[in-house]
Amino acid sequence: MKQNIVLRHSTRGRVRFNIRSLVRNEHLAGNIDLELGRTGYVENVRTNIRCGSLVIRFKADKTSVEQLFAFLNKLLGSAEINRPLGIGGPACASDLCECNACEVTHAGCNPVKSAFRRFVAVSAVMGVVFVRTSILGLTVAETALSPLGIIAMGLSLPLFKKAYDQLKKKRFTLEAFLGASCVAAVAAGEALTAFEVLWINSGAELVKAWITERSRKSISSILEVTSHHTFVLVDGVEVEREVKDLRKGDIVVLHTSEKVCVDGEIIDGEALMDESPISGRSDFVPRTVGDEVLAGTFVRQGVIYVRANEVGDRTYLSRVLKMVEDSLENRAPIEGVADQLAANLIKVGFVTTAGTWLLTGSLYRAFTVLLVMACPCATVLAASTAVSAAISAAAKRNILIKGGRYLEEVGKTDTVCFDKTGTLTTNEPVLTKIVPLNGSNEQRILQMSVSVEMHNHHPLAQAIKMEADAREIAPEEHSVCEYFLGMGMRAEVSDNDILVGNRKLMDKHEVEIADAAKKAAPLRRQGRTVLFVAESKKIIGLLAFDNLIRPESTEVVQQLKHNGAENIVLITGDEPNTAKELSKRLGIPTVHASVMPEDKANIVDEMQAGGAAVLMVGDGVNDALALTHANVGVAMGAGGSEVAIEAADIALVNDDLNGLVYVQSLSQQTLKVVHQNFWIATGSNLMGVVFGAMGMLTPIMAGMIHIGHSLGVLANSARLLRYEPPTLAIEATPIEVTPKEQPT
Repeated sequence: MKQNIVLRHSTRGRVRFNIRSLVRNEHLAGNIDLELGRTGYVENVRTNIRCGSLVIRFKADKTSVEQLFAFLNKLLGSAEINRPLGIGGPACASDLCECNACEVTHAGCNPVKSAFRRFVAVSAVMGVVFVRTSILGLTVAETALSPLGIIAMGLSLPLFKKAYDQLKKKRFTLEAFLGASCVAAVAAGEALTAFEVLWINSGAELVKAWITERSRKSISSILEVTSHHTFVLVDGVEVEREVKDLRKGDIVVLHTSEKVCVDGEIIDGEALMDESPISGRSDFVPRTVGDEVLAGTFVRQGVIYVRANEVGDRTYLSRVLKMVEDSLENRAPIEGVADQLAANLIKVGFVTTAGTWLLTGSLYRAFTVLLVMACPCATVLAASTAVSAAISAAAKRNILIKGGRYLEEVGKTDTVCFDKTGTLTTNEPVLTKIVPLNGSNEQRILQMSVSVEMHNHHPLAQAIKMEADAREIAPEEHSVCEYFLGMGMRAEVSDNDILVGNRKLMDKHEVEIADAAKKAAPLRRQGRTVLFVAESKKIIGLLAFDNLIRPESTEVVQQLKHNGAENIVLITGDEPNTAKELSKRLGIPTVHASVMPEDKANIVDEMQAGGAAVLMVGDGVNDALALTHANVGVAMGAGGSEVAIEAADIALVNDDLNGLVYVQSLSQQTLKVVHQNFWIATGSNLMGVVFGAMGMLTPIMAGMIHIGHSLGVLANSARLLRYEPPTLAIEATPIEVTPKEQPT
């Protein structure tokens, strides 16, 4: 019989298991995440139910791989954790969310609505009490049998239910402690104190549920992978058909500017394809009969007839998107400092309350201590208010952070991986060098080139026109113009036959390029795209193009290194020469070129297996899978694809890489503020315990301590709203960004 748990790989502090029963079992994955997160020595959990993979990051000084293996064996032997999905319903984002309908529909529930209803109910009661006492001047009974006491007990039921479930498993949690506090408060005739505890707890649950639900949004709901309609060849006639009705073997007709909607083989025609959504390559690729095309790419010029080999959710792009969805659904929450403090708060609360009663014999003093320790401000406000303030500060800079755990992780990453096109560079090519040959000059070469390309919409043609406009060189009229797919253009200008294109075009028109090719070789080694310009079958010059490097790229790379990123990596689908040249300019030591989307994700996984905490920065569909596999994924917003923005944990809406440095610095500052808040909250609690045990505090004064340290935490967190990162003076050799070279 096959073993259920198999150890696949382990390094210090990280281990990967394969679990047979985890395959396609979302309920089991959620329970494993939850149980491991409660151990105190597990830092991060990532499950993949597609292949039954479980990756655990742990504190190597507190446990070992063998102990984790034994823990999982015992855990999976429990009937409770292996209960199949449908009996108990899917796990909600909030532990207090009760969605009985989920048991029947399996459609999931909205934990935000449940948490919101509970928060509104508690707030409404407190509002009514405020009106009666402060505005109308009436008294309100707070005894156990009063309406207020009965309502408080009713609203405490979710806490009691959660506490009961945990006590059955021999666990003492914050819910049990809070439930006991509410009962004690009502029994002592302090129902309003119970409502204070309930209000803070329900507010915390609402924030938690909202952030969690937002991070779990389905990617498919915002992404249109293909067009809704396309044309299919039926008996020699093009017939319009919905993409969802396509079948394997259909002949799909794709025209200029249309998005490919199937994976298939070209059986007729030829076209210039934009494959950047899949491969990340910025230049267009010629495709003709026998070549394969993938859904999600674009036909930029030409008409092709494609036999569909894969349609719908079987296409390559759909499979990538499904992997992205799985990664989003199975991300495990990180056990933060606040969780550890909550566990300590529970232990200290029980001990101090019991100790006060035993030492003083006074239930009144013990109850006061219980109320002091019952306030979960240290766990609810200390972290959540700092994170909320930081996320708000980032939003003012047009940086979208999708949750507190991503903000926390950014400052801890030690490896930053960049995509090339659209991330470190722009998507638009720029004419960077003109090389005159055979007695010509730059002005003549550029004028002939723009005269040929004046009606062409290819990105390289647009770059030629932009350079001509910048130099105020006007095109001449041409009488004949021909376009050769994947080769270039030919036109007759002032009775001269002008060719602008690649080697294939020159060979086709029998133009000798041996000497020119030698001049072009070093330019290509620098990663530039080179076109030949010929006049009357004689080469007169070369045009070299490059993608414009973002002006902030160099400084950002240096700042990231200065702030703790030990390794900077370039991962791109572009050609090796292009990637290596860019890495030299920016000082990036490690390069992976000509990689497909799944390869990018595998590279990220390999680095994580080596113990790296990886931050991935990208902008396209081809980056989406790597963004979800990384510890933190960052997407370039304005120019990026919807799938990358949704898959990422952080989006730089303005496409400004400086935002990356800001978020890294903001993350580190936020953690400092959180720790300060912990000292404010726990320090005041400890003082309250001492005074309460000495009989120097009343239950009302204990409530005032809650309010006082809550305001202190809020004020400290509010400083993050105006946070500005320190200006760092980094000495570096200036690097020219795609310079316009002088005439040769």
